[in-house]
Amino acid sequence: MFKNFDKVFKFSFKNQAGTKGFKIVTVLFALLLLLGPILSMMIVGYFTDKNKELKSCGAERICVVNLTPGDDSFFETLSDVPEADYANLKYEVFHDEKQALDSARQDNKSIVLYLSANGRLRANMIIPKESTVKKSEAKNYLKFIERYEDLFTLNLSGVSGEAVETLKESSEYLSFTESGLKEGINIKEDEAKNDELKRERVLKVVNMALPYGTMMLLYMMIISYGQNLSQSVVMEKESKLMDTMLVSVRPDSLIFGKLLGAIATVLLQVLVWLFSLMGGFALGAFLSKKFFPGSGLSINVFFEGMKDINVFRPYNVVLAILFLVLGFVVYLCLASLAGSMSTTKEDASSKNVLFVTPLLISFFALMGAGGMNATTTKTWMLLVPFTGAMVMPANVSLGNVSWVVIACGLVIYVLSIMVLVYMAGKIYKMMSLYKGNKLSIGDVLKRTFSKS
Repeated sequence: MFKNFDKVFKFSFKNQAGTKGFKIVTVLFALLLLLGPILSMMIVGYFTDKNKELKSCGAERICVVNLTPGDDSFFETLSDVPEADYANLKYEVFHDEKQALDSARQDNKSIVLYLSANGRLRANMIIPKESTVKKSEAKNYLKFIERYEDLFTLNLSGVSGEAVETLKESSEYLSFTESGLKEGINIKEDEAKNDELKRERVLKVVNMALPYGTMMLLYMMIISYGQNLSQSVVMEKESKLMDTMLVSVRPDSLIFGKLLGAIATVLLQVLVWLFSLMGGFALGAFLSKKFFPGSGLSINVFFEGMKDINVFRPYNVVLAILFLVLGFVVYLCLASLAGSMSTTKEDASSKNVLFVTPLLISFFALMGAGGMNATTTKTWMLLVPFTGAMVMPANVSLGNVSWVVIACGLVIYVLSIMVLVYMAGKIYKMMSLYKGNKLSIGDVLKRTFSKS
């Protein structure tokens, strides 16, 4: 039955994976997926590192135009900040912009800080013409405000300067997790609870981003490789080589070899990209933590605590990749059906609706029924092969799927593939030497399963 099957497989795989274009695209995209997360996490870590020393603002005196409800004595408390260049700054408070500007012009080391409140703190810097403070230096004071935003927010609320220190301590006891509230343990007291909140925030994002990313990946793979496979299946028919090939290769062996050749090509490419992406995040987390330990990136905390929240465990990742492959194969089987029914490449293009239509219907069905979020994915979406191909990998890797559903999914997907492959082989065999008029999809199916 599978005479010379291995030769067809090797030829198909080499014909697709051995091309220069395939190698260039695979390597370039792998580098992008590897370097992208590393650079992104390093940049974010650099700008959010709280341990990084702030550069001087270049000024010795700050003329403050305070239009917030806060007490003017608040600025005296800023002398206690652990920033040498900022703790020594002298503050003079005004309630009129002109007066502050006139005062700042009296020396060349003063700048004007304009603070106002309109639902949130607004800060602007004014550098007098007489000042020697550079614009780039003055911006460092705005970074100082960002770093100590809590202090300025307290001032904005109208709290007196004497009460700021007390509130800084007591305000820590206002943040609780649900379990911490019952136990009387606030977030600052419990580092583990604080990290847990960070992991929960990242997990919410991952629950939405991962299914969407899987859908987009699979969608592009099916559109690209499905069309190539259907064209490849019909190639021998159009070139009139079928009469000769039937001597050495059976029709079902030919289509099985082409199908598995396409699967092996895609699997190689996707695995390279997946490992590059995982490597990029792993290296990014390691390097950002090493060089910017004060950044406190939530993504780093998320990766460190993945075991505690049961996501991306090794067996989950392996099963997710398996379901990604099986789901992709289901659609490739539909593409092979399109090629099996066709006699020319143009005919195959018109029959691509066999895999494009289920793909689009499944995509919009998932979007409309909540499949875009892993926490709202329904069981039927996972078990129907056409929709499950898009959402099962993400949900399995996140640990949202029970073992019963996983087992049922494996059985359903494998049976679906076997049925579709059998149909494709039977149709290909029937149509291998067909020379008549162009047949519709309905005509082909009717002839294939008719007793005659």
